[in-house]
Amino acid sequence: MLAAVRNFIIAFLIAALVFGAIASFITIFIAENVIGIADTPETDSMGDETITPPEDTRPVNPDRPAPPSYPDIEGESFSVLLIGTDYRPDDFVDYIEDFSNKAFTGSTLGYLKKPIRTQNADMIILVTVSEETRQIVFTSIPSNTRITVNGSYRLLGTRYDKGGVDEIVDFVNYLTAVPADFYIKANITDAGSIIDLIDGVSINVPVDVMNPYYNPMWVEELAPFSGITGERDFETRIAIEAGERTIDSSNIFALMHYRTERASSSERDFVVMELARQTLKKAVSAEYLNRAPEIFAKIMKLTDSNMTVGDLTSNIEFFRHYNEFSIVTLTYPGTYSTLDGEACFVPDLTEAYELFRSYRGVGLE
Repeated sequence: MLAAVRNFIIAFLIAALVFGAIASFITIFIAENVIGIADTPETDSMGDETITPPEDTRPVNPDRPAPPSYPDIEGESFSVLLIGTDYRPDDFVDYIEDFSNKAFTGSTLGYLKKPIRTQNADMIILVTVSEETRQIVFTSIPSNTRITVNGSYRLLGTRYDKGGVDEIVDFVNYLTAVPADFYIKANITDAGSIIDLIDGVSINVPVDVMNPYYNPMWVEELAPFSGITGERDFETRIAIEAGERTIDSSNIFALMHYRTERASSSERDFVVMELARQTLKKAVSAEYLNRAPEIFAKIMKLTDSNMTVGDLTSNIEFFRHYNEFSIVTLTYPGTYSTLDGEACFVPDLTEAYELFRSYRGVGLE
């Protein structure tokens, strides 16, 4: 039963779009205005093992063909960081503010004490759009990336609860050497509302995805301890069957949680990235492109972002020339491992810097 409670606390696992949807749908319009990679990030003290991206002083590889030349598009290349959090105030009432205002009072179950539910960044996707190379590049940064903070190991996604959006942006800058011009953050509930604006997105789901609430051993006595509100289906086992499926607000939480028999973090990241790609593709189709300003305005009401309507309109030409862009999906270099009893992703910073440098107009040049 404790394992079930833990599943609820984890709730949106990415890495949940701002979770995929969040990242995905948000990606939708930010991807349209993405990529502004420029300055090398400043050296900072995010940990004892901080690595400063090296300046590229090497000569250009003569074997590398020159990029094709394209006519100018009005607007500038830039990058957007999509952040999806597991904050679900409509489903749980045991966040710190709920304790403070007495909305949650069931703090114990026998000898067990109910901790305050934290807010984590479960989905982190960097989207860059290059006007020069006509590329839209998606890079998923695992939320359980191992980082060093004041000499101690931490997981990237958990830093949201400590330092908010700014800390996630700073660490992604450190991990990629790609400063984000904009960020868009949403929780899983709002992400579902966002993806509904384009009537859902169809993707191929490789395996059956279980109902994140499934627990045949659930008993009502657990309710006060779990912080769960409203009715939940604990009996249905499969929420999304394998195959071509439409993802919308009714099932996005299950997809983001990605509870499957083989539980693969890399597979989940792939599925979420595919959701982001297909969301972008549908959003810029003729059916929805004409409604871009209207949809963008609604997205901004559902998210926290430093992007303005003016930023969108100044780069509206990216929408009209979308078919000229190629979509690139990068896999962040590193390995999944279990260290000190904790499942995590260990980044390869040196390889990561080389990877981003290899794209003209993306990262270091």
